[in-house]
Amino acid sequence: MRFYKLYFTLLATALMTACASTPSPIKGAQQTSAKGPLPASIVVKDASLALPDHNYYHQQDPRWGAHILGPTTTTLSSEGCLVTAAAMALSNLGFATNPGDLNARLTAKNGFTPKGWLIWSGLERVTDGKAKARFFKNGTDKDVRSCLADGYYPLVKFSLASRRSHWVMVVADSPRGFYVRDPMVNMKSPIPLSSRTSGIQSVRCIGIRV
Repeated sequence: MRFYKLYFTLLATALMTACASTPSPIKGAQQTSAKGPLPASIVVKDASLALPDHNYYHQQDPRWGAHILGPTTTTLSSEGCLVTAAAMALSNLGFATNPGDLNARLTAKNGFTPKGWLIWSGLERVTDGKAKARFFKNGTDKDVRSCLADGYYPLVKFSLASRRSHWVMVVADSPRGFYVRDPMVNMKSPIPLSSRTSGIQSVRCIGIRV
């Protein structure tokens, strides 16, 4: 157990690059949830809530890592964690996409601010209105569990050791806490959110419009 904790501490310290954070949503943009949870995949043995975990993407994958993020001069490899996390959520919801494809679609549909921040309504535009984003005033564990229960993939923001913001996708909740897919951590299985941060700052969720 000590080795396990030490490993993730060193891992978190080593990963210093981060992603642009998103601006606050437009007032009145609160979204409603989908009805009923999706069938759970066994990603964590004792998970009390879990969503299908079929697709994982790494932002530094050579297939798209060098792609320019939206209208900026930075790359997905260095600043693309949010686009990568969103692509994972959409893929697990059944959309045929990946970080490079989603970045291109969002760019074509004005889905970024000039600073490269994701405009959440852009996800709806690039999926012909089939995907839906849900916003929360505060980022809490309760918000994350609410999304999981409704079949929405929670994307949570926190600060890295470098104090830069970073986004990951939650796939399960268990007595030991949330388990996530991290665009910066190339691992076969979800990892504990607690290995990356002690607290979340924001929550956004992606689901299917019904």
